[in-house]
Amino acid sequence: MSPSSGGLVTEDGRRGPSPATRRAVSSTARSTRPRPDPRPPGAAAAPPPTPPGRPDLSALEQGNRLRARRSPRWIAAGVLAISLGGIGAVLLWDGAVSSQQVLRVNTPVARGEVVEPGDLGAVTVGSVPGVSVVPAGQLDELVGQHALVDLAAGSLVPAGGIGAPDLAEGTVRMGLSLAPGRVPSGPLTPGQDVLLIPVPAPDDTAAAPGERAVAAVVDGRPTVAPDGVSTLVDVTLRARDAELVARLAATERLVLARVS
Repeated sequence: MSPSSGGLVTEDGRRGPSPATRRAVSSTARSTRPRPDPRPPGAAAAPPPTPPGRPDLSALEQGNRLRARRSPRWIAAGVLAISLGGIGAVLLWDGAVSSQQVLRVNTPVARGEVVEPGDLGAVTVGSVPGVSVVPAGQLDELVGQHALVDLAAGSLVPAGGIGAPDLAEGTVRMGLSLAPGRVPSGPLTPGQDVLLIPVPAPDDTAAAPGERAVAAVVDGRPTVAPDGVSTLVDVTLRARDAELVARLAATERLVLARVS
């Protein structure tokens, strides 16, 4: 072969491809040669890329399924739960803010009895709408006064439940000291109707003229006198009978009888 401007000429006169043409053919062969797979053996094939300009159908289907799961009932239940939680928080906050210390009855106190220091105590409560209570700071003021109503153990002291008993017009309250045997052996409760009966003096055989039985009402639970023998009891009676009863009590000529 001899060189030529158009390529190489063989001995039989035919023209062969030029060097540039052969380099182009060689380059094309290398570019079409299959490249080795960089993925490890056994790995799953990657999904083909989505052509530009076409929507991702799998993402749209997943979004439709998520929207289908949003049930209105679950949404309503969530809103209700949030609302109830808010209401509960408000109620707890209100109870904590409005808590107060009030008086509670530790031991039962009957109407008319004197309130002792251990009968009442302080307790913390929240807001009690419609219930009258007594602040714990009034404890010292109420000790020594009378229960105007029956106070049950564990209950809250009602406003106005302890104080000085009101006397009806024309009545008086008296304290009596009666010797053993001059008082019923059974318990006397406040409000119990009784009779104050005169008895003759030791040297007399009959009551003096004008002496008579007097109706009265027990005003407090009887207690034992400091001497450990006599019984102390408060009674309410008519003012016009007060002088007679006082005279009989001073001479120990009085007997208290229960009226059924």
